[in-house]
Amino acid sequence: MLGFDPSPLIEQAGIDARVLADPDNRITLEKVDRLFTSLTRLTGKSDLGLSTGGSLEARSYNLLQHLLMCCSTLSEALTFLHRYYILFSDEAPPTFGRKGDGSVKVSFPIHDAMDDSKLVRYDYILSGLCHWLRLICGREFKLTQILLPFSPPPYESAYQRWLHAPVRFNCQEVSVVFPAFWLDKQLHQSNPHIMNMIKTEVKNLAEKINNRALLSDRIRQALQQNRIEFSATQREVAELFHISSRTLNRHLQQEGTSLKSILTQSRIEEAKKMLVDNKYSIEQIAMKIGFSGRRTLDRIFIKYVGMSPAQYRSKRIAEMNAEVA
Repeated sequence: MLGFDPSPLIEQAGIDARVLADPDNRITLEKVDRLFTSLTRLTGKSDLGLSTGGSLEARSYNLLQHLLMCCSTLSEALTFLHRYYILFSDEAPPTFGRKGDGSVKVSFPIHDAMDDSKLVRYDYILSGLCHWLRLICGREFKLTQILLPFSPPPYESAYQRWLHAPVRFNCQEVSVVFPAFWLDKQLHQSNPHIMNMIKTEVKNLAEKINNRALLSDRIRQALQQNRIEFSATQREVAELFHISSRTLNRHLQQEGTSLKSILTQSRIEEAKKMLVDNKYSIEQIAMKIGFSGRRTLDRIFIKYVGMSPAQYRSKRIAEMNAEVA
């Protein structure tokens, strides 16, 4: 399809080609962005993400797409998309909800500052979502608008051509909007019998992919993505990963850790970042990461880091100033 051997680009992006032999393996976002950037540069197609987003071929995603297309309503399909998004990406899944103006917004969480290296990936994901929505709802389905968190790129006109909807830029979000009546409209291709068979396979594949990654690492990632709070309970964390509290504890014990330890260590790491940023007082930092106050943060920070938050802030700022000098 590409018309050339992509092997050198795959290697330059730091991707082991053997990993790609299994369509359900995962590649870090940094490597994906490097590969997309190289492909865009080589092909000269600045709208590469938009033009290829509707051609997803990974087995896991196609299986998920088959499940969604058998759903009786779009609301049911979006619920499954959120639950089994792991078949498409380890990133936080999109959320959807009705707005007061009679429309529905499907939004993708943004956790990092937007830059050119991420544009192709966001284009790719958006194009794939829009393509899927048209497949499941039919040709009459129309998006009201698309909201993007960056300035119009040179290929601005390509958005209308590939996504078939008006686009608003500089919106601080990645979202698509459509009329709310689509959520509950009966879909003509729904097939409950086939859906139940595929759902079992989807669930098993999702569990297989989930089991490849340590649960402790996935909890830390969820904290970084703001999918759970630092004060989350066992029940809340278990529900996020669609497992029981007992299973959660068993897996973490096997990994030599506990939810309390993960939450505490994650709080400390977040406190370190905020201390270096120097935007908040230590009392404010303590409250933001879920502690009762500065005294609690001081005690736990000294235990894990070996110095107080104030000492850590002074030390890191001095080191940064020395590097600049």
